[in-house]
Amino acid sequence: MSLSQSDSATASSVVATAQEVLPRFGLAYFVDDKNYTWAVTTSTPGPGIEGLRIGQRVRLTIQPRPGFTVVGSYEPLN
Repeated sequence: MSLSQSDSATASSVVATAQEVLPRFGLAYFVDDKNYTWAVTTSTPGPGIEGLRIGQRVRLTIQPRPGFTVVGSYEPLN
């Protein structure tokens, strides 16, 4: 997913912690400070799920959509 200029104007970011990293399935799950769970896949822009580890903090760029939100991209913080 790429961010268009109009999408980036409505994007926000949250810091979350990796709770589960499943590179064989192309998934990683994160929990933020509000206890929301977020997921990224191998198609989510970022450095790659293979390099993530449980407990790692990341910055998630959140994209609102009608009725739901998705992770538009992610970057490790540590």
